[in-house]
Amino acid sequence: MCISNSNDMRRFLKKIMIAAVFFPTLVVGVYFTLPLMSRIINTYDRNCVFVWGDSQMYQGLDVSLLRNKLGKQILTSARPGSGIYDFLVSEKNIPNNAVSVVSFPEGTFLREPIWDNNRTGFELSCLQVLFWAGCPLEECLRIANLNRQHVLYKAFANSHILHPYSNSIAYSDRLSGFCGMFTEKKDYFCWKAEAYHQGISCLSKKHCQIVLLQFPFEQQVENCACNSINRHLSDSLKFDLIKEYGMKLDTLVLHSDSLLMHDLSHMNEVGAQMLTHQIADSLRKDRINNRFFTVVIE
Repeated sequence: MCISNSNDMRRFLKKIMIAAVFFPTLVVGVYFTLPLMSRIINTYDRNCVFVWGDSQMYQGLDVSLLRNKLGKQILTSARPGSGIYDFLVSEKNIPNNAVSVVSFPEGTFLREPIWDNNRTGFELSCLQVLFWAGCPLEECLRIANLNRQHVLYKAFANSHILHPYSNSIAYSDRLSGFCGMFTEKKDYFCWKAEAYHQGISCLSKKHCQIVLLQFPFEQQVENCACNSINRHLSDSLKFDLIKEYGMKLDTLVLHSDSLLMHDLSHMNEVGAQMLTHQIADSLRKDRINNRFFTVVIE
């Protein structure tokens, strides 16, 4: 009887030891395997055009029209509320020597981090870039938690939705809120800008053609932003990027008797299509040089 109990105990302890080794090994294996699977899922043809941005890009570029005009597949990770972490993850998946059309996202730089989407997928190296740029540890951990169920992810799609034309601007966003966004100093601007700069640097090291787009705000917001502290910081980053990466600075002027803005920060479909025509023409004429386009509505 004692021998039987002893054998049962040994078998029980053996099962405990196997479980203690098996389950941690399984967890580690999954977290090493899924990122490799994500690399496979996110393997793209370098002849595609890759687009990233927040809602201004999502609403401001007609992906279908750009595809038709260039005769190329357009892959976009532009999403409303997209954060700098989303940009870093998207950039990581862009192949060498590709064309990348990237928003210069003033709204993202100035938006409270808690409102950034930052859910493209889990990438430890991108979290490290944020941390070394000065992002607080608690914010890095919050982003990691947001993506813990997105270890396996797809960075790019080919869908978008444009705001339909209206002959009046939607003022659901309060003008005072936008003015405050530019005039009140934001402690997080610096680390967001630094991490964004690092992402652009990585695109440059991949020998990508980089096309940056600075979208307009409605004129009343632009009046508030003019000469504000945050517009000065934004312009400083802008000219640093232009100088460091040899970008050609140009202004895309949209002339129309029709209203081109949907609300205080987003263009409608008419504005998006006018802009897309100009971007497509520029990409067809210049397939090499890095460009920085400031979009102006007159």
